[in-house]
Amino acid sequence: MLPRDIARILRDAGLTPRSRLPHEPNFDLAWQKGETAFVAEIKSITDDNEEEQLRLGLGQALRYRHHLQRIGYPKVIAVLVPERSPRDPSWADLCHELQVVLLHGGNLDQAVQLS
Repeated sequence: MLPRDIARILRDAGLTPRSRLPHEPNFDLAWQKGETAFVAEIKSITDDNEEEQLRLGLGQALRYRHHLQRIGYPKVIAVLVPERSPRDPSWADLCHELQVVLLHGGNLDQAVQLS
């Protein structure tokens, strides 16, 4: 449900969510705001798989950002979107240090405020 929820929020704000183009990595969702491209990896998580899914999603988001920068996007912001807030609060600190935006089911509306 998260991809549709984010897409609806973005459309309601006048932004255009999109899927990947043939020459781009296989991200879940992207959108553009001015010169800035946002690339999101969306993960479903449970108590049992949270750590593994967040590690995987973070790696994917970083890889997508790197790839999009290499093919010419001037500014790319990676966004990691688990379906709920991580139980371990250090995930927020780690994402901040790596300049990855951490959104989740409870704060998806912040996607339109990113710049």
